[in-house]
Amino acid sequence: MIIQKIYNNNVVLVIDKKSKKELVLTGCGIGFQKKVGEEVEKDKVEKKFITENETLKKQITKLISEVDENIFNLSSNIIDYAKEYLSSDLDDYIYASLTDHIAFAFKRHEENIEIKNDLLYEIKRIHKREFEVGKWAIEYINKEFGVQFSIDEAGFIAMHLANANYKDNISESFLMTNIVNEILDIIKSYYNIEFAEDDFNYDRLITHLKFFAKRLIKKEHIEDKNNGLINIIKLQYRKPYDCSCIIKQFIEDNNEYIVSEDELLYLTLHINKVISAIT
Repeated sequence: MIIQKIYNNNVVLVIDKKSKKELVLTGCGIGFQKKVGEEVEKDKVEKKFITENETLKKQITKLISEVDENIFNLSSNIIDYAKEYLSSDLDDYIYASLTDHIAFAFKRHEENIEIKNDLLYEIKRIHKREFEVGKWAIEYINKEFGVQFSIDEAGFIAMHLANANYKDNISESFLMTNIVNEILDIIKSYYNIEFAEDDFNYDRLITHLKFFAKRLIKKEHIEDKNNGLINIIKLQYRKPYDCSCIIKQFIEDNNEYIVSEDELLYLTLHINKVISAIT
């Protein structure tokens, strides 16, 4: 791999001679006393970022020039942990968005500016696994850098991970969280219950609602293929079906979106399962 640009002692841009792809490499001393055109020392490579996407490449190279390299490496370590914990290939934009967020969080900490996360409760229950990574990240940051980031930052990190996991932008992730939370509140109010959030059926409901919310935001519909099954379901599961109809009405009253019979069918089945596990 041939060095194309040296950002600092620990970050370089190279081109792979076989694939002809540009990569950003990080590693302790990987750029120290090196010159453009020289081979990189492979044993010093710690992280490797493919930069086929020109927009992402510009964002990462801009961050590298502006952000302390320790923060860039910190962000990369959190992403590595998240990928393993979530068993997911996160969108590469997470390297730019999370690094930028953490760098700004440090700046706010230095200036004693604390931002409250108004969606913290919703994030904790809707993006549980991402939030667990967020908590780990905060403990890691506080220990490594001797700071005291609050649990609110864990929520912000969780949203960046949820965004990368579902390939959305951050505003869509917040919107999706709000939609899921509103639907959960309707179910809670209709049945006058509290969810068993450690129940597997609750996790399945949350997953279904996330993808439903994503389709709603992107105005994507699933084609009705239930072949009249909805008529059986609404008789067999009367209360869950009625609850689903309330959700359907709420969604259609507040969004330019028509909830299909198949959406209604799946929602009814998921509601029935999660309520059956409680009652």
